[in-house]
Amino acid sequence: MRGKKKIGILTGGGDVPPLNAVIASAREASLENGAELIGFMHGWSGLVENRYVELSKISVDPQVGGTILKSSRINLRRVPSDVEMAQKNFRKLCLDSLIVIGGEDTLSNSFSLPDIPQVLISKTIDNDVGAIRSNEIVNYFTLGFPTAARKISSLVSLKEGLRTTAYSHERIMIVESMGMHAGWLALSSSLGHPDIIIIPEFPLEYGKFLEKVLQKYHSKKNLIAVVAEGAKFTNGLHISADENEKDDFGHPRFRGSAEILVKKLKKDLKKHFDPRNVNAVNPSYLYRSGPHCDLDMKWANRLGKETIRLITEGLKEAVFLAIQKEKRGFSLVSYPLKGMNGIEDFHRFVDLRFYDPESYSVTKRGIKYLAEIAPVVPEENYGLRP
Repeated sequence: MRGKKKIGILTGGGDVPPLNAVIASAREASLENGAELIGFMHGWSGLVENRYVELSKISVDPQVGGTILKSSRINLRRVPSDVEMAQKNFRKLCLDSLIVIGGEDTLSNSFSLPDIPQVLISKTIDNDVGAIRSNEIVNYFTLGFPTAARKISSLVSLKEGLRTTAYSHERIMIVESMGMHAGWLALSSSLGHPDIIIIPEFPLEYGKFLEKVLQKYHSKKNLIAVVAEGAKFTNGLHISADENEKDDFGHPRFRGSAEILVKKLKKDLKKHFDPRNVNAVNPSYLYRSGPHCDLDMKWANRLGKETIRLITEGLKEAVFLAIQKEKRGFSLVSYPLKGMNGIEDFHRFVDLRFYDPESYSVTKRGIKYLAEIAPVVPEENYGLRP
């Protein structure tokens, strides 16, 4: 029986800042435990096409964002031979286990390979891989979300972001957030005190939204609203999406919800005031780019080490490794995939406990949850006018 463990690792879907930190941590732990770690290039495509690098022979800088292994977004179920080739290459390379780091789409592929021992690690700035059961939040946050949450809250704030120009020029600014189906990133902007937040889980009644904009703007002569890219109108249609350009998982390409809302507002606000200072801002990929925050770094390092520990101690099944919140802080808990219907069992959406659709704002519980992940930007008095 072979004593030395041979492990594969891959990253798929959208990149996040702490990916290289996980890879570097797993690399270090594998060397310490006498295990061999290979990295598949471009996510699941690398396993299907047998393209990999020996990670013991290259350096990985944990401080650099993104993933040295590159990424892809493929659905193994769309091409039946892909599942077969993934299994074949796993056996051909004599692997003991596979580490899969990704969002819901990337992790969903693991359910097509139930007989392969795997450790699933969630990473997505959408924060939608987890569950809320009674008073317990399974997988408290996904890797990359803390960094992105801090960025968007800083972006809309007075102390560090757009509020200064909104106040100075009496602007209305519609800021776009990532988030196809879940509004966690848009909701986290509440830590920087925007006036309005629009998320996919609660369809937007445009007439009511227009009234709220007028009310808040007349009150303080500036306004910042945050809208998730996947937000919808009450007729069920996305604010902006190209349904003819879908990816392997059936997701449309989103085309700019902030820009669409600005066009509508410019038209409808003409009778009230000059709408030239109604602007759209879309940071887009900046949310997921650059360096990671300390919280992301800390848990990327721990996840990498814990994954190797589980495997070298004889992992025989596929498990999801979650970050749990306890009285003393965060900890890691593994959940077997056996018995789960799919990654859908770990879909997390924003509900009424965290968001108030009447005021387009976060609830007290939502603030409490988010404050564990990102600091609240102090709200200063910008409402006074000379």
